[in-house]
Amino acid sequence: MDISHVVEDCLNVVGIDPGECGFGVYDCGNVSGIHEAGVYVFFDDDAVYYVGEADDVARRLIEEHCSAHIGGSEGVARFLVNYLDEVCSRRSEWIELNPVDREEYIKGILKGKMRELRIYIAICSGLKDEKKNGKRIKNKLRSRLEKCIREKLKPALNPL
Repeated sequence: MDISHVVEDCLNVVGIDPGECGFGVYDCGNVSGIHEAGVYVFFDDDAVYYVGEADDVARRLIEEHCSAHIGGSEGVARFLVNYLDEVCSRRSEWIELNPVDREEYIKGILKGKMRELRIYIAICSGLKDEKKNGKRIKNKLRSRLEKCIREKLKPALNPL
């Protein structure tokens, strides 16, 4: 399935003109400049793995997903479960480590896996959160867009 067509179709569904958005395919090594609101899709040649959304895509990807911050992201926890067989098969490499080093070793496996994936990103000004009285109000269109994309792509790690 063509991710770009699905994302554009879903933008139309939620009422955002795709012409007002930016699109691109990235990886964990080159997302640092995308401090915009949008949606992202982790994929490779074989599957779509995960669909997410954020008010600051670069922050979410760099600080949570690509850095394998297991406790900071449900998405990272889902990736960990997906790669658990590999982590367990390498048990002899980490079993004797202390808890801190064991966690770093497992995070290293996960980071390596995340770096192998590509990330389709769509950013749109209409997806930015609002601020009222000093409080951030989450953009509901972004959540609806993520849900639409998940319904159509059926990602392996977070289908509806």
